[in-house]
Amino acid sequence: MATRHRSLAVTACEWRAFEVADPEQLADAVFDRLVSNPDPDLADFYEAVNEVVYQAYLRQASTVSMIERLSSSMQFHKPGVDDEIITILSQLRTKHRDLLQLRYWDSLSEVEAAEALRLSEEDFATRQAKAESRFRKRLSKRAPVLAQEPLGPIIAGAKPGRYHRNVA
Repeated sequence: MATRHRSLAVTACEWRAFEVADPEQLADAVFDRLVSNPDPDLADFYEAVNEVVYQAYLRQASTVSMIERLSSSMQFHKPGVDDEIITILSQLRTKHRDLLQLRYWDSLSEVEAAEALRLSEEDFATRQAKAESRFRKRLSKRAPVLAQEPLGPIIAGAKPGRYHRNVA
């Protein structure tokens, strides 16, 4: 699994722990957690990713003072389309946001994302349609021109970070 899903692990860790820890090191920790599992599936993989990222946030919180956190977050930038997309994603229900992020930020196929969420392919397709419909409805209010475009590239383009999964 480590060889096959290395770029996925780096990508998944990067956007979940953006600027908190090195995504390459987090990916190593993900596979270290999976060593004891003889046959991990994508759901197990994502449980490990979430736990490793959670631990990274705990480490950061214990080492960074409140003043340092406040001063580093006070960098101003001009809000753009990506900020709108991320805002819309953050307003969705967790189950819809997670699904869209797995599909378009982690570049999982529908089958892989269904496995990661422990859903049947039919249930996944239904949930994806609802998630995309709700996303598009919110997008049409905030950026009507974009609401007519395919959602995949719009959501994928707002992914923070520089790592992307190598899909063979």
